[in-house]
Amino acid sequence: MGFISVTLLPWITDEFLPIANNYLHKGASSVKDNWKPIVSAFGIITVYHLVEIRRHRYRYINELRQKYPDPSIALKDSQVAAKVFDIAMRKEFPALHYVAFNIALYRSVTIPSISRLLVATGEAHVNPQKREEDSYLLLHEMLDVYPHIQSERKKNPSLTAEKIEEQELRRTHAIARMNEIHSRYRILHGDFLYQLVLFVSEPIYWINKFGYRKLDELEMNAIYKMWADIADGMGLENYPSSAKAMIEYHKKYAAAHSRYFPTTEKVSESTINNTASHFPSWARPFVRMAFSCMITPQDCRAMGLPQASGWFKSLFDSYLYLHGYYVRFLQFPRKESYLGTPVHPNENNRYMPQYDSGDHPAYPEGYTINGLGPTKIKTSLCPMPNVRVGTCPVAHFK
Repeated sequence: MGFISVTLLPWITDEFLPIANNYLHKGASSVKDNWKPIVSAFGIITVYHLVEIRRHRYRYINELRQKYPDPSIALKDSQVAAKVFDIAMRKEFPALHYVAFNIALYRSVTIPSISRLLVATGEAHVNPQKREEDSYLLLHEMLDVYPHIQSERKKNPSLTAEKIEEQELRRTHAIARMNEIHSRYRILHGDFLYQLVLFVSEPIYWINKFGYRKLDELEMNAIYKMWADIADGMGLENYPSSAKAMIEYHKKYAAAHSRYFPTTEKVSESTINNTASHFPSWARPFVRMAFSCMITPQDCRAMGLPQASGWFKSLFDSYLYLHGYYVRFLQFPRKESYLGTPVHPNENNRYMPQYDSGDHPAYPEGYTINGLGPTKIKTSLCPMPNVRVGTCPVAHFK
């Protein structure tokens, strides 16, 4: 204390403060005398920055249009669809895609037969965080094969067929696990199809409304093809033949089957409460209002939610529009794909989720594909999907 009071404080008062004040005075005088060149330089830098962003912002879609002038190619070639989907959903619109995915899960419960099934399993209202993460991880294990392989190729351009097969096996294994779960329940074909349709229609709606640009036909075809391939793998038949047809199906099915039911409200409440728990207490009422903004009035009635007030809905939409303008004019495009699933397992042969799951993640130690889904549904599938078929001691699916 003696050093502070006897030595340090007098030095600050007598030596440091006068010097700092002198430099501040000179700096202010310099700015005052040279404000025009400073403003000009700042303006030039700002304009250059905006021009550079504008030049790069549309680079991805322009390259895709040049490489694939026929947008229908994404409907015929799964590899093209995977590449376009990766660029659009993981580099161009990752935030809106993530929101749309979760809203697709949320909106599906407006169908009473779906909400009844979710309540019967106990997952949706007992542990909504796990249900959300299970759905995300299982489906993205199916969707993320292409960016996983591309990530491997960046490190090793001469990637072996064995390494590629390791990533492709994850997709096959995730589909097998999903089929294993669904086989335990009686799911109506229309309900199954409705959930698939939401995964196509929701990102198209959110991006076209709030994105910095609307989706190209090539991109919409890629979204459709990616989910159509998953539908084929899961044995789903008679699904609509295009993205536009899926959107139309969504409208008709919701109009015919969406209505209020106690289980719908129960699942909705648990989902909202789980999401709100990630926010401070003062913000939680606004989270509930935000949910009402993200769904239709018909959905609100089915879930027993009050519709958001006009001023809050305008505020919510304005925020998303501003985000779109920010991305368009101030943000350079992503160079790397935004992924929620990792490329490799950790030392314990578990995959660590790459997204932010808040204070109470479902898989703090990582996950295995066979462990995703309702805990009461045990599996006979291989717990080590990164091990090649034929070398694993656990019996594999066929």
